[in-house]
Order: sequence, then C-alpha cells, then structure tokens
Amino acid sequence: MECLFIQTSSNVTSISDLGSLSAFISENELSHVFVSKAYNVTGLVTSAAIYPVSSTCDLPNGPYIVSISPCETGLSITPAYGLHEDVYESFMSGSIPNSAIAGAHLTMQVSIPGTRLPSIIVPSKIASTITTREAGPLAGLRFATKDIFHITGLKTSGGSRAYYQVYGPQNYTTETVAKSLAGGAQLIGKTRTIAFALSAPRNGAEIDYLDPWNSRGDGYQTTGGSSSGSGSAVTAYEWVDFTIGSDTGGSVRFPARFGGLYGYKPTHGIFNLTGILAAIKEQDTPGFLTRSPSIFVKLGKWWAKATPLEETADIPMPSNLLYFADEPALVQPEAEAMKLEFFDQVAAAFNMSTSSINVASAWLANGPSNGQPISEYMAYVYSDQNSIQFYDTIGKTLAELYGEYNNGSFFPADPMVNASWYDALNETTIARAPQSIRKRELFAEFWNSNVMISSNATCSESFFAHSLHIAPGMEKVTHTPTSVAWYYWAGVNTNFAGIPEIVVPIGQIQYWSPYTLRYEWQPVTVAFAVAKGCDLKLFELVEKLEGLGLLKETLPGKVAYYTDEVW
Repeated sequence: MECLFIQTSSNVTSISDLGSLSAFISENELSHVFVSKAYNVTGLVTSAAIYPVSSTCDLPNGPYIVSISPCETGLSITPAYGLHEDVYESFMSGSIPNSAIAGAHLTMQVSIPGTRLPSIIVPSKIASTITTREAGPLAGLRFATKDIFHITGLKTSGGSRAYYQVYGPQNYTTETVAKSLAGGAQLIGKTRTIAFALSAPRNGAEIDYLDPWNSRGDGYQTTGGSSSGSGSAVTAYEWVDFTIGSDTGGSVRFPARFGGLYGYKPTHGIFNLTGILAAIKEQDTPGFLTRSPSIFVKLGKWWAKATPLEETADIPMPSNLLYFADEPALVQPEAEAMKLEFFDQVAAAFNMSTSSINVASAWLANGPSNGQPISEYMAYVYSDQNSIQFYDTIGKTLAELYGEYNNGSFFPADPMVNASWYDALNETTIARAPQSIRKRELFAEFWNSNVMISSNATCSESFFAHSLHIAPGMEKVTHTPTSVAWYYWAGVNTNFAGIPEIVVPIGQIQYWSPYTLRYEWQPVTVAFAVAKGCDLKLFELVEKLEGLGLLKETLPGKVAYYTDEVW
C-alpha cells in the first residue's frame, strides 16, 4: 500500500490524532496520504506527501485510481477494476453499473492487444466486504446472468444475432436479477445461451454464437445447455461466484451436472418470469449455479425472502429418503458406488428412514395413460409446447421486425430455431398441442400425488434422491442431427410437475479421454427434489451436509477437487 485516503461523513472540522496518524504512515511506508479537509492536520510531521482534499462522497472501501491535476486544484477518484480474459467463451458481454441511472448497467468489456478474446471487467470484492453502509447478504459476490434475462440498460440477445439487432437496450430488470443486486451482489455481464434456450449445444453447428466450453476434464465435454454460458463461467473462473440461468427441462441442472456445480431449479411460479425470454412459461423457472455450498445456501435463502417459500422456514426437514427404484445403474461403476455411498451417508447422518418407488409401475397403476408407458404418453409434450410458444411469443414478431430492418429478409437462425419454427407451423403439431398441454397437467397431478407428496409436518414427505450423472460424451466433436425435443428424458419430469430440485457435487472419478490420450477427471453429482413450495428444505439439507463435511466447495478449472492423485 502506497496511498491512503481518509474520509469522514462529518462536515464539522475535527482534530485528528496526529501522533497515531504519523506512526501509521511510517509503519506502512505510505508515500501519499489524502485527508479530508474536515480534519485538522496542522502540525502533522511525516515524510509522506499530505493532500488535504474536499470530500463530500461516502466512498466504499476498495482500490481506487487517484488522479491529481497538474495544478493540484482537484482530485479524481475512480474505482479500480480487474480484467479477466474469457478464454472459455462463456460471456456474451461484460457490464458495469451506469452511475447516471439508478439500477441501470452499461455493456462494457476491454480487448487487450495480443489477446484473442475480450476481457471482462470485474470489480473488487473489497468494496462490499467492510463498509459503513448496509451491504446486504450477498456483498462481495460477483455474478453473471444468462442472456435471456432483461436488465435495464443492456441489450438482450437470447443467443440470436437477429434479436440483438432489432431490440434496443431494455428498460426493465427481471425480478431475480434485481433481487440479487439488492442483496449486494455485483453484476459483471451476460453469459451465452443456446438460441432462445431451445436446445443443447450443437457441436459448433450454430450460426449465431458458438456454444461455450467446459473447463473440466479434457476440455471437450459439453456444458449441458441451454444455460451453457452460465455453467461454463462459474465452472471455469474463480472471479465468478454464481451465475443465473433458466430451467425448462434441465437447463440449470444439466450444466451443474457437467460442471460439478450446485444448481437450483425452484418451484414453478414462485419467481416472476417477466423480463425473461421464456421457452415454456408453464415450466420455466429462473435458477442459479455456484461452486460453493455456502453461497448456494445464502443465495437460496435470499431469493426466498418475501415469497411464499418463507412460510416453510421453521418446518422440520423431511425424515425420509425416497429412492427411484427403477433408475438404471450408472454405467461407470465408480460413480454408481459413490452415489450409493453418499445416499447412505445422508440417511445415516439424519437418521432418515428410506423407501423406494418404482415410478414406471406406479404410473401404469395410477397414471392417466391407460397402460401406456410414460415415455410414449409424454412424447411430443415438450416439443409441442416449446415450438408453438416460441413462434407465438418470440419468433413471429422477430421475423416481422427483422424484415423491416433488412428489406424483408427472414432472420438468420440456428438449425434448432428453424426446426422449432417449422414445427410450430406443422398442422399435426398445432392439432396435437392442446392435448399435450393437458397431458402435462395430468402428469403433474400424478407426480405430486404419488411421488413428491406434500406434508403438513415436514412440508414434503420425502427427499427424492436420484442421479442425473452420465459418462463423458463426444458432443463437442461428434455431429448429431437437428431435431426438436419430442421425447421424454430424465430430469424433465421435475419441470412437468413444477417441483423444486437441486444438483450437488459429491466427488470425481477418472475416465480415459480419446482426445488427450490420458486419464482425466470428471465430476460426479446427485440430485434431490421435494414437494412444491418446499425449496428451503433443500437448502437446509445442503447447509447441514456442508457442516458435516459431506459437501464441499468445488474448484474452478480443470478438476473439481484436489486429491492425492490431482495436483
């Protein structure tokens, strides 16, 4: 430290403790000391240069750049920011607060000569760690948000160049972003997304913006989509504490799975979707991702403030762990063993009873399908809703506006956007859509009556414990045909039912990479769900498991944990 700025909020001239100040300057070898004129420093003896300055500002603590005019007639103080290159292509853009408009932000990033990618401007944590003002529970945390969320002053791309072109800066900040800012967290930018959150990464087939990279393992694993940039950023970078994404069919939980992150998909309807380019409004929820269980719990409790979720805060946790009896064993024996051991530890830690449910059998016995398996009954439910809502709420207007800007041309679009567009115009899809909507509603009734059952005593009868883990794939280099998501998959049941679910990392295992030609490390994750409205029970579980040492913070970068074999 070479410089010190001493300020006061008082307008009354006061006498400083000159002896103490002189000793402090000497001990810290300060060369420049700026002192508010409200202090009387007459008689201060020191070798440092002393600058009495007028100060009416209440500056937060932090690093600043101080500029003195040649004539010493004024003092300019500017916050200092760090610059971090986005080497994994996680970000759409960086941003900083707009000091001229309360609550607004400006798109801002810096390209450093000789580097391939723009650098994100990152504020210091010092400004919000120790302050005389109420900083909020999220003080000192930096976050980014998926670029389907509107933020005042920033443009929204939705992963589409056409959308970015025709819509100007937004004048509204969506609820969960505003809530995070109100808690003291600092927004540093927007992360990339699959175009309009309509799919998963397409192996470089995108024509708008290439999908981000996953830093784990061999570097060729998928980010999961569609909150791909949000997953990529918080997986890779120490300077990102959490990210916000959205989950329509797994788009927060899948990036958590591939990154070894803590991921939260809330109860549907708790958080406002206004200002979000929603894929299916009856299923969409905002959510968040982080490496830290402590930040995960802190953020979850803050988001729950002033919502119906708070009503369950004092209710005991569920005392039963419910297993998915017909969940197939993981193809990697080490991951399967790790999963089973972890669930045993959870049950033992809280003296929980355990039970299991064969969902397929329960469906055939109690579901609405008259003997038709879930996968057949729910086929086309997701794609029918997704295609038609995209066309009705985004695509049709976008095509009209883009044509006005571009001499009648149709907007350029990624293959999945085109597939959804034409699927929405298909007569079979249009005729089937009302039935698909009704099927989703009936599925929710079945799931919430037979699997995730509410309880007056513990909010949810059980914690539903299962896994979304899969072995490494080759999505980044192997072409997959473009198709709307007409099928039923593991994880989408949570969205159909509207229940909350979290993903937590529990360890890592080795796998052989055909790209690096050596063994790499892959995170292993599990998932917990509860009944609707019981979200805080999930955060209570994580908080207690962290306290017991069963859950830990994961590392940014190539590996999720350091072990004796990983240095």
